[in-house]
Amino acid sequence: MRRIRLGTIFCMILAAGVWISGLALAQDIKLPAGKKFTIGWSNASLGNPWRIAMVKMVEEEAKKYPAVNLLITNAEDKAAKQISDAEDLMAKGIDMLMLSPTTLHGVNPIVDKAAQKKIPLVVVQRETSNKNYTALVWNDDISLGVMAALEMSRLLGHEGKVAVIEGISGASSSLGRTQGIKSALANYPNIKLVSLQPADYQEAKGLTAMENIIQANPDLNGVISHSGSMARGALKALKNAGKAGKIILVSIGSENHVLKEIKRGNMHSTAMESTRVGVEGFRVALRLLAGEKLPKLNPTFAPVVNSYNVDQWVKMDGPDDSWVW
Repeated sequence: MRRIRLGTIFCMILAAGVWISGLALAQDIKLPAGKKFTIGWSNASLGNPWRIAMVKMVEEEAKKYPAVNLLITNAEDKAAKQISDAEDLMAKGIDMLMLSPTTLHGVNPIVDKAAQKKIPLVVVQRETSNKNYTALVWNDDISLGVMAALEMSRLLGHEGKVAVIEGISGASSSLGRTQGIKSALANYPNIKLVSLQPADYQEAKGLTAMENIIQANPDLNGVISHSGSMARGALKALKNAGKAGKIILVSIGSENHVLKEIKRGNMHSTAMESTRVGVEGFRVALRLLAGEKLPKLNPTFAPVVNSYNVDQWVKMDGPDDSWVW
């Protein structure tokens, strides 16, 4: 496994922060007067709370633009269905296609079909291995994995046994996060990665994965979860085993319940995956329709939250299932 130089990662994070700050400060986008547009969004699924929140944010943003008709489909995490969904959207004569892929390789035909039909394509949140799209707006999963692993190393004093609860097998988000974790931990020879278990970004499966990991590794020191929902399940398993707060738990995600548990000392850190990535992808689509020239690659920014700065982010009186970033 190739090691990633830490200085390189910090430069990547800084550059991403500059880009997303500029987007956040942008005014409403001015589309050509008197024109109507249809944007089709082929979304991977509504299978977890994070993705539901992302879609709702996009729907709210779309209300600001009455000249835009936004059509959203749900592929239910099935590549074949997503290909069919995207083909149906393109047959409707859309002006722009947004794609949140189910898997890294499985929906590549959509990219080719959009290019053949000369329909601009904005890939959002997850990546495709086919790079023949117009723009990519994504949470840099490799960087998220690196930051989570660096936090784990710091909290363990750079030695110990660590497990990873992964998302959906084959999804670019899962592949990237695990790649980042492995690459960062390769810099710390006294940290041993003892288990990788997928849990499909679901709380119940995260609980089961954590139970299995504890049983197989009773001397485990830390666990990294690819998402906050799985981290919540993992925490339940740790509490049931009497190990909450004793095994270091680092998450990727920006759910308020994760921040509350960091405040309580049951979780220890999180790399804050942006829920607004869908909104930023939609805004990139609008800007392209408005005729702007934009970069092809557009990463979001992910701050790290731990016991030192959790008070700046957590909303102890707020709902658990809300996102602060």
